Amino acid sequence: MYDRRVNGKILSFGHSGILFKWSFVLYDRNTGSLWVQANGTAEHGPLKGQKLRLIPSTVTTWRKWKAAFPETLVLPGDRSGRIYGKFQGIGGNWKEIGLVVIVKFNGKLYPYRELAFEPVVNDRFQGTEFVVVYDREEGTATAWHRKFKGTTLVFDPEPAPRKKSTFLIRDRQTSTLWDWLTGKAVAGPLEGGQLKKMQSNPMLTIRFDGFFPKGQMFSSAARPLDP
Repeated sequence: MYDRRVNGKILSFGHSGILFKWSFVLYDRNTGSLWVQANGTAEHGPLKGQKLRLIPSTVTTWRKWKAAFPETLVLPGDRSGRIYGKFQGIGGNWKEIGLVVIVKFNGKLYPYRELAFEPVVNDRFQGTEFVVVYDREEGTATAWHRKFKGTTLVFDPEPAPRKKSTFLIRDRQTSTLWDWLTGKAVAGPLEGGQLKKMQSNPMLTIRFDGFFPKGQMFSSAARPLDP
């Protein structure tokens, strides 16, 4: 998801029907420039080289999202055809998906197949401290800044005390419990606090090297050695 304002103008986008490095390509109706969905960069046309500002987003089940954000509004409308399939975070292709965390125009990929072994990762990339949390049941990963009011927190998974929740995360510094999907502190000394969301989005792992050739890929220390 991207901000469609460029150089003070609001652009209107459509789908070009072509692929570039396994990513579909948009065109803006204002200039005819071609933009790559995976990184928001204009690769051809008058705006070549411009980058759209990434708006952090979360891909999860409607059930989980509605429970966390009950006032959510839904954009109505029919979808024509199903040529691009659908996101399957829980089923078929979850091992082919990862969460890309973007810092200073570079990315680090956290493949879901690795996060399945290590669902809470306290990490540092390009000088920024953050935590990546993965819920296998929901097929969802999120990333949050670990610095809160001047303190860099370290998180661990915590079994959820309430029904219909998979788990929470607890910081070691204050033992506050945080909701991994919303980034909100739900119990403890920091209750009511809000972590800042990292710039991140899900991506097919095969696309990563093509758009972040200088990026890094996370590998879980908890993964058992291959025989």
